[in-house]
Amino acid sequence: MPLNKLTITNLDNGKSFEVLFNPTEYTVEDGSTWQDYKKPRYNPELQYISGARKTLSMALFCDTYETGEDVRTHTGKIARLLVATADQGKNGKRPPKVRLSWGPADPDATTGIFPLVWVLEKLTQKFTLFKDSGKPVRATLNVTFKEFIIPKEEIKRKPRDRSFPDKTYTTKAGDTISGIATTLWKDPTKWRIIAEHNKIDNPRLPEVGQTLIIPAIK
Repeated sequence: MPLNKLTITNLDNGKSFEVLFNPTEYTVEDGSTWQDYKKPRYNPELQYISGARKTLSMALFCDTYETGEDVRTHTGKIARLLVATADQGKNGKRPPKVRLSWGPADPDATTGIFPLVWVLEKLTQKFTLFKDSGKPVRATLNVTFKEFIIPKEEIKRKPRDRSFPDKTYTTKAGDTISGIATTLWKDPTKWRIIAEHNKIDNPRLPEVGQTLIIPAIK
């Protein structure tokens, strides 16, 4: 069976290249953001805020000693993934998006790594062997990729439960729950949604400085 090499594809120009040697290991970091929301007369409630983008880290070994080729011919392909060239219109230029492919796709698309769309976030190049002329022929690249997902795609992949807050509101002097509903939703009759969700007994006099959880509504 032929060796399947890690392939990196620049999604902005469609060009692909294989690494010289497959990594011996890689590290995936993932996470989520949670926050305490205070409620009067109740213990703080832990609420989910958002998911974190994955990061993928690995070391890539490059060696051209036997061929005598300048190893920077290969390390430069990685380094160029940090160069801002792709046009984002109003947002100016940015480094390219890339797809990493290596072997079969992960069986669980929601937690998978290959293939996903990434951007190169960090790169460290260490050159360790040179010809008499000073030409480098061996190097190790430590790379970190960050998952690239626009918000619309993230919502499709990880839809948030309707009980999770869309936003929060910190009360100030003079606030009423109906007034907050008017400010947020242009509809004072929806005050009960906020009051019930935050277990407020007196909607006319909410506690000043209280962080209210504003639930999602249609």
